[in-house]
Amino acid sequence: MKHLVSTLSLSIFLTLSAAAQERMTLDDCMRYAVEHSTTVGQRRNDLDSRRSEYAQAIASALPSVSASIGAGENFGRSIDPETNAYNDITTFSNSYSLGASMPLFAGLSTINTIRAANVARAMGAADLQVARDEAAIETMTAYMDVVYYTHAIGYAEQQLAESRALLAQARKLFELGRRSAADVAEIESQEAGSDYLLTTQQNNLELARIRLRETMNYPQEQPLEIDTELRIEAAMPEASFGEVLDRALTDHPKVLSAAANTRYYRFNFAAVRGRYLPSLSLSGGINTNYNVNVDNRSASPSFSSQFRNKRGSYIQLSMSIPIFSGLNRRAATRRARNGWANAALQQTAVQRTVESEVAQTFRQMIGYGKQYVQGQKKVRAAQLAYDGIARKFEKGLVSAVDVQTASATLLQAQSDRLQSRLQYILKSRMVEYYNGTPLVATMGE
Repeated sequence: MKHLVSTLSLSIFLTLSAAAQERMTLDDCMRYAVEHSTTVGQRRNDLDSRRSEYAQAIASALPSVSASIGAGENFGRSIDPETNAYNDITTFSNSYSLGASMPLFAGLSTINTIRAANVARAMGAADLQVARDEAAIETMTAYMDVVYYTHAIGYAEQQLAESRALLAQARKLFELGRRSAADVAEIESQEAGSDYLLTTQQNNLELARIRLRETMNYPQEQPLEIDTELRIEAAMPEASFGEVLDRALTDHPKVLSAAANTRYYRFNFAAVRGRYLPSLSLSGGINTNYNVNVDNRSASPSFSSQFRNKRGSYIQLSMSIPIFSGLNRRAATRRARNGWANAALQQTAVQRTVESEVAQTFRQMIGYGKQYVQGQKKVRAAQLAYDGIARKFEKGLVSAVDVQTASATLLQAQSDRLQSRLQYILKSRMVEYYNGTPLVATMGE
C-alpha cells in the first residue's frame, strides 16, 4: 500500500512539474543553443588562445632579463683563480650574474608580428560570432519545423474528425438507401487515409523535436516544451535590398573574419620578408664571484669583500647580418606571399557567398510574403468549396470522390499557408540579421 501511494505521489509530482514547465520561445531556444553549443565553446577557447598570443607578441618586443647563480668545487690539479697558477688545492667557488637584452631593430619583423597577432585576435572574435550565429540559425530552422508539424497535426486531426463524421453520415444514408456500398467504402478509405496522415505527422513532430534538442544541445531524455503559437507576425523590413546588402558586406561576421584573415597574412608576409634585413640588439649586465681555499679558508678574503671587489659590468651592441641560410628565407617568403594571395581570394569568395545569401533570403522573404497572402485567400476558397460539396453529398448530388478531393485540397491549402507564414517569419528574421540586428543578444566574452 505504501509503495502504491509513493508511486502515485511521484506520478502526480512529475505531471505537475511537466505542466508547470515554462514554454520556451524562439529567442529562448536560440539563446540556450548559443550558450550550450560545443562549437561556440571551441571558438571561445580559440579566442582566448589568440589573446594570449597577442600578449606574447607584445612581450617579445620588451627587454628580457635573466639572472644566474652557479657553485662548484675544484679538487686535484687545477688553476688558482687568484694567481692563475697550477696547484693541487681544493677550492670552492660560486658566481652571480644579472643580465638584460633588448632587440633594437629586427627588420620590422617584431612590429609586423604584433600587428598579425592583433589581427588574429580580431579574427577570433569574428569567428566566435559566426559560430554563435550559425547555432542560432540552425536552431531557428529546427524550431520552425516543430511549429509546422504541431499545426499540421491539428489540421490532420480536423480532417480525421470530418472524415469520421462524413463516414457516419454515409452509413446512415446507406441505411436509407440514398447511398451505395461503394460510396461508404470510399468514405471509409478516406477516413483510413486521414488516420494514417495523422500518425505520419505525429511521427514527423517527434523527429522534429529530436532534431531541435540536437541543435540546442539539449538532453534528449528531458521534456522540451516550446511556444508554437508565434502570435506576433513578422513585418516587412523597412530597409531596401541595397541597404541590407551594403550592411552585410560591411559588418557581417563572415566578411569581417575573411578581411581579418587577409590582413593577418599580409602582416605575416611583411614579418617574414623582414628577415632579409640586419638585426640590431643591445645587451648588458653585471656579475661577480667568490672563491675560497677549502683547506685554508683564512687565506681567502671574506665573501662580502670578494662579492664587492670582483663585481664587473658590461654593455654590448651587436648586429647580425643575414647572408645565406640555405634558401630557407626565400622559401618562407614565397609561402607567406602565397598565403596572402590565397587569403585575398578567399575573402572575395566569402563576399560573393554572403552577397548571394542576402539576395536569396531577401527574394525568398518577398516571395513567401506574397504566398502567405495568396494562401489565406486559397484557404478561404477551399473551405467554402469543401462546405458546399459536403452539403451536396448529404443531398446525394456528388460522389464520395468529390468530397475526398475537396478535403485534400483544403488540407493542402492549410499546409501551404502555414509553411509560407513560417518561412516568411524566418526569412524576415534573417534579413534583419543581415541588416545588423543580432539574432541573440551578445554577451561579454
